[in-house]
Amino acid sequence: MFQKKICVVVGGAKGKGSRLVEEYAGNSYHIALMDSDKQSGSSLKEKVEKKYGRKVFFFHGDADSEEDLELFAGAIIGQYKKVDCLYYRTDIAGRAKEIAGLLQEAIKQGGIVEAFC
Repeated sequence: MFQKKICVVVGGAKGKGSRLVEEYAGNSYHIALMDSDKQSGSSLKEKVEKKYGRKVFFFHGDADSEEDLELFAGAIIGQYKKVDCLYYRTDIAGRAKEIAGLLQEAIKQGGIVEAFC
């Protein structure tokens, strides 16, 4: 049975985050993306879905908000059940433990949890 591969990127609507989104989408991953920049996130979602044919779940939210992180993590678990890799910007590294903790049961054993700058 084919299993979807899921990549989660927190703070990835622009710069290196958007490049990660495109790289993983190009490698057949489905993407869950959270960013506070609604316009850039929506544009990236449309671009990736059109260019790579991969579904992108874009969540407009603030990584400094505990409530937004909880809503995002709950949506990921509800929709995908598992996570193969989780990337987050280094400037939100303090919140990364929180998102990793919220997704703890969903992160696949041996999955990637890593910062980017």
